[in-house]
Amino acid sequence: MKRIIMCPPEYYNIEYSINPWMNTKNRVKKEKAFQQFQDLKNVFINNGVEVAELIPVEGLPDMIYATNSGYAEDKIFIKSNFKAFQRLHEADSAAKYFKEHGYEIYTLPKNITFEGEGDLIRSENKYFIGFGNRTDVMAKDYIEDILNKEIFNLELVNPYFYHLDTCLGPLNDNVVVINPEAFTKEGLKIIKSEFNNIIIAGETDNNILACNLVVNKNDVFIGKGISEKLRNEIEGYGFNVNEIAMSEFLKGGGSIKCLTLEIFD
Repeated sequence: MKRIIMCPPEYYNIEYSINPWMNTKNRVKKEKAFQQFQDLKNVFINNGVEVAELIPVEGLPDMIYATNSGYAEDKIFIKSNFKAFQRLHEADSAAKYFKEHGYEIYTLPKNITFEGEGDLIRSENKYFIGFGNRTDVMAKDYIEDILNKEIFNLELVNPYFYHLDTCLGPLNDNVVVINPEAFTKEGLKIIKSEFNNIIIAGETDNNILACNLVVNKNDVFIGKGISEKLRNEIEGYGFNVNEIAMSEFLKGGGSIKCLTLEIFD
């Protein structure tokens, strides 16, 4: 059973701007945000996903994007070093949760930024780290030592797709959904060498961060409003597509994966 961590949008709002999606004049509709959060949580649970929650902290409006707080695998939690000072303490709350649940906590040097599963993505048996916008390229060496795994480096070059999970959505070790405009030529070569089948997200899909998806067995959880072409391609590989409205969370530059910290065993 897939296990994930989420954080309710108790204090979620657009109080500052640290990515191009964020506009402080674009206020969050609180009731709608809670409904979308609950809808996503219910869809996860109804499809066999175990969901736990972090306790929201006042003054940390972006805690809703739980995936950025770190990386959890085999009773190890690698705590994030956020680039933006506004988000620093989000990682403290997540580390406290995992320590209470028996995880060993690892922290990178303070000068090495790392933004958790937003930039460190595992498909089934492959690991990829995005760098250039939020995460420092040097984080790769530290994380490889901690996990004892080979990690592929992918440079991110588009500020609208500032985390790897906004432009790379592995469905398994063979199939991946990508936004090619977010990567360098070198990065695209790596992706093509590691995945046999590449699905290209179009403009409609990238406008709702379709690559920011979560997979559980044959179920793909993805933001509502994807193109028919993308849905058909994903279904063509034997997956069930579950669309969930994420409009309130797109205001902060996130969708389903951003709200979901996955725990790998």
